[in-house]
Amino acid sequence: MERPAGDRTRTPGPALVPYLSRDQDRRPLSLDPRGQWLVQRGTHNRGTMVGVTTGWRVLSIDHRDSVAPLEDVVRLIDAAGTATSAAYNRSDVVEALHEHQPAAVAVAADRLVGAAVARVCGADAHLLALALHPQWRNRGIGSALLRELDQGIIHQGAHRLLALVEPGQVGEVAFTNQGFARLDGLHLYIRAASMVPEELAIVERYGGHFPPPGLWESMKGFSSTKDLLERRIVAPLSHGDLADRIGLLPPAAVMLFGPPGTGKTSFARAVASRLSWAFVELHPSLLGQGTQAASSLREALDDLRHVEHLVCFIDEADEIASARAARPESQPIVNELLKAIPAFKGRPGRLMIMATNSIAAIDPAMLRPGRFDLIIPVGAPDLSGRAELAVEFLPACDPEDVAAHTEGFTPADFALAAQRGAQLAFERALSGGDAEVTAPDGLAAIAATRPSVNADATRDFAVEESTYARL
Repeated sequence: MERPAGDRTRTPGPALVPYLSRDQDRRPLSLDPRGQWLVQRGTHNRGTMVGVTTGWRVLSIDHRDSVAPLEDVVRLIDAAGTATSAAYNRSDVVEALHEHQPAAVAVAADRLVGAAVARVCGADAHLLALALHPQWRNRGIGSALLRELDQGIIHQGAHRLLALVEPGQVGEVAFTNQGFARLDGLHLYIRAASMVPEELAIVERYGGHFPPPGLWESMKGFSSTKDLLERRIVAPLSHGDLADRIGLLPPAAVMLFGPPGTGKTSFARAVASRLSWAFVELHPSLLGQGTQAASSLREALDDLRHVEHLVCFIDEADEIASARAARPESQPIVNELLKAIPAFKGRPGRLMIMATNSIAAIDPAMLRPGRFDLIIPVGAPDLSGRAELAVEFLPACDPEDVAAHTEGFTPADFALAAQRGAQLAFERALSGGDAEVTAPDGLAAIAATRPSVNADATRDFAVEESTYARL
């Protein structure tokens, strides 16, 4: 019979965990005339039983006429200490009993002293619990329970019984006595679901999703900005326990500002991807105007506050949070934001990111300490960032040369230049020429591409960075 493969479920823990399995050998079993186990005192060695009868017995649970109420089995599991298999808990045992999965109990003078419960999954059965009353251990009851359970799983079509146990767990000796093979060095990796169904329903109601992995790594050309976001946002939220011990408060509300096309929205999604959190974007254009917008925003943030591990992103913040003196019609929603942001920040495991192309247009009250923990500038790629993008998009060209001639270029500008260079090579190939993009093609494409961040925008951004940044 094939043994469990090395890629089965595994567990973290201070010690290696043995994975035990037993193939069904269908050896004859010793039964008394009533079809019950004849249990005797002494050691049970691979099915042999020696000694004198003690008066306790092992029975399969007949769900039509149960010898042990479910409540009694659960109570025994609680009293037995470490009784459940390492991969399962008490609720799994209760569910299996309700579903009439294989189970056996040991009874002494009408008192429940042992229980074993399994779940059949195809050709395999998984032991969920082996519980022995503390006063009835080392009497062979564990071995007898496993043998009785063996018959139950055969009736349900299983060919093998698997048990994942911790070192020193109750009944561990019984596995050896009953011929289980022990596989050391396996680990069980456990992770809770990212959210409960009610939270997922809220995320989907607002068009949210879980960004795919790898977005953070795909953010090319922004090494300095990525390093800043990693240190100030991602790391404190990822290592909350360490931050708490030191007294560092992880950020809960962040404002990103910078010229158009510099990747603010992409960074917000990448942060959610890096954290493995849900991402919801609230679009200002869909909130409405005036009091309607304030009401829509209040309702959305009240809902989203109930979702743990969430990035809530609001782009074009200047559309809904512009200075009230300049745009009186924005007063209701600005007032709502001033109340909503501190409330949203009041529950850990949530991050609000707002972004704007014009930080100077934001209402001054929004930028005072207490609302946004960080106000982070996001500019066009610097010289080293442009060289990185040149390697990515224009591999035929010298990256340092490209970087020197692409000030103000964003990743979108590099993508456009790459397509223009490819078009030049395509047209040449149609005429019978070289079908590869050359360095001259790349340089010609760069010369034909205007930077998204021109000199005036770069100067304005430098002024805003020195005025508004809070790092």
